Amino acid sequence: MFDVGGLTPGRDTLASAASAVDPASNVRIPRYGEPHPSEPNLYAVDIAAAPVNGSRTAARVTVQYATSAVAAVPGAVRIRIGGASGHKMIARLPDGTLASVKYTDPSGNVLQEYLQVPILTPNTLLEITRQESASPLSLSTAFRRTVNASPWQGGDAQTWLCRGIDGASQGSLSIYEVRYTFEYDPDGWTRLEYFVDRYTGKVPDDVAVSSDNSQGIATILPYATKDFSQLRLPNAF
Repeated sequence: MFDVGGLTPGRDTLASAASAVDPASNVRIPRYGEPHPSEPNLYAVDIAAAPVNGSRTAARVTVQYATSAVAAVPGAVRIRIGGASGHKMIARLPDGTLASVKYTDPSGNVLQEYLQVPILTPNTLLEITRQESASPLSLSTAFRRTVNASPWQGGDAQTWLCRGIDGASQGSLSIYEVRYTFEYDPDGWTRLEYFVDRYTGKVPDDVAVSSDNSQGIATILPYATKDFSQLRLPNAF
């Protein structure tokens, strides 16, 4: 904690206090991200200046330190790998075949129904946090709810979904702690939708996957694709 006096009254008084020199020790007040002067692995993660009661030219500055595991610091990147719980409907089995069930009636006719099977999806979550010098708003609006257009982080194209790019300014609008969140689905984020005969309420037996979705099964990617390499994130592998 530092007490600073001799400040110029005005709207920038507190900002000036946070970057002043402590008159008691003649030491410059630490900047955001600077290491602790005596304790290793501690960095300044919050610098707050508050006015001193009854004075327009004095302020009290509080510096909070933490490890890089708690907050992003210059040059440090935090990577967290977790899991997401959910469920989805699949129409294609792990071997690539379409899920179906067949039945032979008493007359010897083979009937077939295509299936959509509900399964649990314990997908992998990847979070990367780092300090950046610009607001992440434009990146957030551009990449949120998109999937990777090409192989990325060890996964094939269209297997990583960007769930969010979130940021918070740190002390000023020139430093941001930015967190990137992605979800990996090894099955990809495409969906198979079947044509259903409106008269029978069933999927015809002869439907098939085709490049133009004209054979009764449509392959749909509900998310736009983006080049995730533009984010210049480190490889988590």
